[in-house]
Amino acid sequence: MTVQAKSTIKHKLLMTLACTSLVAASMQSAVAAIEIDETDFGPSYETMVVDTVVGKPLQLVAAVTGTAAYLVSLPFSLIGGNADQAQRKLFVEPWDAMGRCLGCTVAEDNYYKSQALDPNDNVVRIVVDQPSEVIISTDDYVVVSP
Repeated sequence: MTVQAKSTIKHKLLMTLACTSLVAASMQSAVAAIEIDETDFGPSYETMVVDTVVGKPLQLVAAVTGTAAYLVSLPFSLIGGNADQAQRKLFVEPWDAMGRCLGCTVAEDNYYKSQALDPNDNVVRIVVDQPSEVIISTDDYVVVSP
């Protein structure tokens, strides 16, 4: 094989790799635009089992470790002026993750928590496009015109 033939093969390989990467990168937005099917929305059996056996115990370890790290780092973060940030990252966020529904992603958990409204609140829920909706507090003055 000559040097020019090796260069041509190398050039073709690089072009194929670049084209494949470009196609894969352009497909990401198409996958993200898929509409949620509500009948299949939420955690599955498998994700609940994995979350029970692996996820929640690891979240508990992370929360306890984060709390200990926060307490140890508190004097230094007070001196540095970022105690609020340290509290949020090391203490609040790990314990909030423990409160997420079993097997749920963050988006699914936020959706389920948004559905659980207090029945004593003066709230009107208008479903726009499932699971999207508009929630209006009737304590406010609201004008809706067609």
